Amino acid sequence: MKWISDLIDLIFPRHCHVCGEVLSRQEQDLCLNCLYKLPKVEKMHLDEIETVFWGKFNITSATSYIYYRKESPYNRLLHKMKYGNHPEIGYRMAKMAAESLMESGFFDGIEAIVPLPLSKKKKRERGYNQCDYIAEGLSHITGIPVLKDCVMRNKSNETQTHKTRDERWKNVEGIFSLTKPEQIEGKHILLIDDILTTGATLTSCAIAIQQGCNCKISVFTLAYTYNKI
Repeated sequence: MKWISDLIDLIFPRHCHVCGEVLSRQEQDLCLNCLYKLPKVEKMHLDEIETVFWGKFNITSATSYIYYRKESPYNRLLHKMKYGNHPEIGYRMAKMAAESLMESGFFDGIEAIVPLPLSKKKKRERGYNQCDYIAEGLSHITGIPVLKDCVMRNKSNETQTHKTRDERWKNVEGIFSLTKPEQIEGKHILLIDDILTTGATLTSCAIAIQQGCNCKISVFTLAYTYNKI
């Protein structure tokens, strides 16, 4: 009931994950002002996102929703999604991303959405895989099914956050394996991650998939690091 939700908001006010302002009952995660200023990836950088993967595996297309910059307050939103026990942020942002991409034809021909898997250790520590929530948000808008068990992460590699470009590539070599190739054989799949930097982790996963079956791979990430590490 409305009065109950109003009372809860009065006692436990919700705050914008970016600026800290108190949210109204109609707002989620972001206040309207921060939502309006959301740093969406510009068309001029869409081709650049695809070039991250050129020569590494056979990619069909790639896109991201917003920019990730170290100095941006919007990083708080992504940090809370990934580490702060707010995976629902990924779900809701993915829904917004899918709505904005529907008319572009980006999802045309894609038959399955595959979230990048976490290791069992990291998923147990964190309690969730944020990529699962992103995948479900896209699926909610597009109707494309999500496949969560066709690929697995063989080991818990060290975090990529403070590594150089070369260290990132070495850190993810051979960490994925295809477990159920029959689920995606001959299909066009959309591989999901939260943030695109060097593309090392996504590339490692894509290579493992394409070595085990014949399929097309496109990539979607919530954020793209424009200022390269």
